[in-house]
Amino acid sequence: MVNPKSLENLRPGANSKSAVRVNLTLKPQTVALLKAQGNMSEAVDKLIQLCILGKVQHDGSLNPLSDD
Repeated sequence: MVNPKSLENLRPGANSKSAVRVNLTLKPQTVALLKAQGNMSEAVDKLIQLCILGKVQHDGSLNPLSDD
C-alpha cells in the first residue's frame, strides 16, 4: 500500500524546504542505517553537517584518515 503522504510529496512544489530531490544508489547496510535514524534525508544532511564541522575525520573527500 502506498502512503498518501508519499504521493503528496511527489507533487511539484510539495517540497518547500529548499531541498533538491535526487536519486542515489546505496549499499543495503547504508539504507538500513539511514532508515534506523527515522528521516533518511535528515540523517544524510546531519552526517554532511558533521563532516563540515570536522566531527567526522576524513581527508576532505570523505576518505577515512589513515592510522599511520
